[in-house]
Amino acid sequence: MSRFLTLLALSVALPSLAQSPALPKPLKLVMPQGTGAITFQIAGDWHPERIDILDNGTRPTIQLTNEKSKLDLSYILFPNPTQNPTAEGCRNSVITSVIDNLNHDIKIQNKQQTTRKLKDGRSLAVASYLIASAGAIPLEQQNVFGFSGDAHTCAEIHLSAVKYTAAKQPLFDEALDAFTYDPAYAPTSLDYAALGAIFYSAAQNYAASAIYYQRALDTASALANNPAGDDPLAYTRYLTDQLSMSYGISGDIKKSRAVNEAAIARDPLYPLYYYNLACADAEEGNAGGARTHLEQAFARRANTLKGETMPDPAKDDSILKLKSDKDFWAFVESLSEPESTGPAKN
Repeated sequence: MSRFLTLLALSVALPSLAQSPALPKPLKLVMPQGTGAITFQIAGDWHPERIDILDNGTRPTIQLTNEKSKLDLSYILFPNPTQNPTAEGCRNSVITSVIDNLNHDIKIQNKQQTTRKLKDGRSLAVASYLIASAGAIPLEQQNVFGFSGDAHTCAEIHLSAVKYTAAKQPLFDEALDAFTYDPAYAPTSLDYAALGAIFYSAAQNYAASAIYYQRALDTASALANNPAGDDPLAYTRYLTDQLSMSYGISGDIKKSRAVNEAAIARDPLYPLYYYNLACADAEEGNAGGARTHLEQAFARRANTLKGETMPDPAKDDSILKLKSDKDFWAFVESLSEPESTGPAKN
């Protein structure tokens, strides 16, 4: 499985193929299961540093860095382990553990816990401390955490800066005041698809992208009036293709195959379902199966989505694993020749 999406040269890496949905901006950080969303933008001097999902796929996190101000910022969303329906409960479930797990040679100063009133009237449970040094290395790293949440979900913002001075405090205040969290938000298919795209293209974390693409596909039918503005069938095909590739690249060929077989049963005209099965066959060393599925894929090439082209199997990492089979490879090379005219494909 080697068909990677190209990236937009915009504020965030998202798929640029014409068939991809109009993903929402600003983005929402949501869990694969449950309610709640942190709304954020990757704009200005802020650039994504890391995106991950921790604790068995339950704790999504994104870290941004600002090279100009030398400030790091991260957002984390996670199930409330205490079910205490307050911001303070979320704060207390995290901070004690964070401080206890710091190295014994790290010197902590100025530990504080406060409640911050935001401009819109919300309350943020805040904790801060300064890491003065780590062993003999002076750091002066200021750390500020802010928490919001309810009985089900906690939302966290974390800010840090090395060589902290009071001149940087307005930057901390600005980021805290801009923290936007809605505990009652019910994520949509587009929210899951957006995070799946980031995990796939930007982070190349295919196991995580599979989690979110699966949720996007499972909830696609709930899209009211299709806010992406796309043909619902095209959107479903896009999600299925991305889900299949996510499973395949992460090494779960069995699930990738099952996704495409189920898709063919309900939508037999789309060529990339068959192409993905050919890739799965090639990964398993099955030249006969790969040839059959490539034939089926290219017989349906007229049914690609608008702006989409068929992959070149001669350049596909999976198909290349069967290059030593001369008869099979001669067939693969013939697929790269200009398409001959003929009857309509079905």
